[in-house]
Amino acid sequence: MALGSGIVFFADPRFPGGTSRAMVAEATALARAGFNAGFCPVLGPTFRVGRDYHPDLVSLLSQGVLRWVDPNAKGEAAVVIVHHHAIFTHLPQDPIGIVTDKLILVLHHPPFNGHGAPEYDLGMICANLRESFGASPILAPVGPAVRDQLRRFLPPPAQILDEDWLNLMDLAAWAQVERPPYNGHLTIGRHSRPQLDKFPETLIEALQVYPEHSDVTVRMLGASPDLRAHYGRIPQNWELLSFDAMDVGAFLDSLDYFVYFHAQNWVEAFGYVALEAIAKGVPAILPSALRPLFGPAAIYAEPQEVFGIIQKLAQDPERRRAHIARSRASIGARFGLDQFTARLDRVAPAWRRTLKPAQAQRPLRCVMMTSNGVGIGHLTRLLAIARHLPADTRTAFFTLSQGFRLAESAGYLTQFVPCQATTGAPNQAWNTALAEEIGDFLDLVRPDVVVFDGGQPYSGLLASLGERRMIKRVWVSRALWPSEAPEITKQVARFDLIIEPGELSARFDAVGREARDKAIVVGPVVLTAAKERSDRATARADLGIPQGALAVGLMLGAGSNFDFDGIRHAILEELVGGGGIDLTEFRQPIAGQAQTGGQHRMISQYPASRITAAFDFMITSAGYNSFHEAILHQIPTIFVPNEAAEMDRQILRTKHARAIGCGEMLRASDRIGVRAVIDRMRDPDTRREMQDRIARLHFSDGAAEAAALILRTARMLRMVDPI
Repeated sequence: MALGSGIVFFADPRFPGGTSRAMVAEATALARAGFNAGFCPVLGPTFRVGRDYHPDLVSLLSQGVLRWVDPNAKGEAAVVIVHHHAIFTHLPQDPIGIVTDKLILVLHHPPFNGHGAPEYDLGMICANLRESFGASPILAPVGPAVRDQLRRFLPPPAQILDEDWLNLMDLAAWAQVERPPYNGHLTIGRHSRPQLDKFPETLIEALQVYPEHSDVTVRMLGASPDLRAHYGRIPQNWELLSFDAMDVGAFLDSLDYFVYFHAQNWVEAFGYVALEAIAKGVPAILPSALRPLFGPAAIYAEPQEVFGIIQKLAQDPERRRAHIARSRASIGARFGLDQFTARLDRVAPAWRRTLKPAQAQRPLRCVMMTSNGVGIGHLTRLLAIARHLPADTRTAFFTLSQGFRLAESAGYLTQFVPCQATTGAPNQAWNTALAEEIGDFLDLVRPDVVVFDGGQPYSGLLASLGERRMIKRVWVSRALWPSEAPEITKQVARFDLIIEPGELSARFDAVGREARDKAIVVGPVVLTAAKERSDRATARADLGIPQGALAVGLMLGAGSNFDFDGIRHAILEELVGGGGIDLTEFRQPIAGQAQTGGQHRMISQYPASRITAAFDFMITSAGYNSFHEAILHQIPTIFVPNEAAEMDRQILRTKHARAIGCGEMLRASDRIGVRAVIDRMRDPDTRREMQDRIARLHFSDGAAEAAALILRTARMLRMVDPI
């Protein structure tokens, strides 16, 4: 069992590159020494929306190597390590309760760029740290480039650590692969974040180090999407990959040489990507400015010398192998994980002592808010997600849905407010009243996070959240928007996280791409897990369906904005009376009174999916929840899309399911085709083939994934300008 240490990390866990990997290495080093550490994630200003934690940090939290701490609760830490200057650009809204005698600010970025212009206000950041923790920060540069700048500018009374806070790595996790002998063709590559100043300034300069040559392939992982416009053209032998297009280790395995050069205005503080390449046994050719950092582990050159060096090394395999062996040994001695505890012993000898430990995070408080919709889809999705939040979470619902009693019956504090259309109030007046209603509810619950599910965030909601800046905000926004909505796209920046529930047909959806590209996509979000469904025999017994009957479930939704009556009557005429079919029709909890001749079973069951195993096939609307419940539970289904103009494009997902044999399609206007479609579904071979095809599809648990994302966002400390 790991022992608690006196270390608390403060960091923005959304950094995708070296900053997060450096902290992962330090926490891993502590774990191997038998210790864990506290962690306070900070919602810093660098990223606006669309990022989750670095996956390795998620793993360390789940393993208990890092433990959440409450930054506002009183506690003492032997050492507070702040990774990256940007997270303390502002003061916190509420005082930090953790105090320490040893406050270390790890500077992953130089204070000035290559032209001498300031990159950030280090004096302001040091003052914010000093006032927040009661100790003057000790500045820990990650390498010589940052240290050189600090020697020229040091804000009083800050101190510089006597040694560089070098990023570390687990060399064993970066195993080499055997590369084939040189055959006349070379693969040169680079990896970095996609910002333009991490690339040579002009195409002429870039071609010196990434040559346009028939015997060379140039691969760039993390290529800027603006690179083509910046350079005017992209050489044919260049392969541009987005930052997360593939695993970094697999990418490095595809290279013969790693070459990293950048623009003159960029000062490379460390260059973790080069360290990874060297660990993977890829010779790294770098600008001479990085020699004081990597020493004999790399090869240094002027841009015009790079290709000649590569050609000579390629033609001398023994020299190449010897260089790789020396390089790995060098970085193992200088950047290995065993360096971390030794560094702590020198810098902060008391790090093993737990004083008054920083307290664990208190139970999460969450408000789920849904729009009204035409059914209960928004409410159902948030109910599904809420079930996967930690058991001690205090969840409340604020909803415009007529199905609000579903949240009440699930045991949640619930407030219902009628939508604008119901009240008849003017839009501005209604949103003004909504802002007051939501504000009162938020002040009552005092949530850490608000989760909104709806097509468009209401101005009243945004106004209320604007007055309560410390509340994190998440938008659950499904795909298949009915049309482009520029006004909605602008609202994306008002949220800390956008979650897109998994959609079978998402790849065909180009609408709303500007906003949706900022979303994190999870698996389909459904309320009922497979293990919660009654088996066929139990469900039939509960419904009174004979075990040998051909049973059909009919569920066409609320129909409040689309006329299903005609197609419903056509379906009933085909299924009821003399057809040998046992029919059960589901009424939604908010549906009006439906007309029926009394010759079939009519029930109100929520969620319906708990008993749908009773049916040989179903006929349902193609709304998000009904559709994905049918697909995930492998129910042969005839889908009837709601084709109202304001709805999600249900016709698209219905056509898609029909095209791949995972469902049948029946449009509300096609009453003549009812018999043919139902006759096909009567055939047991047709139903079995449909189930077999659905079984080929693989989906993750989107509700659990969304809940985990919400939890991680809610745990973050937002830094704002409170003055």
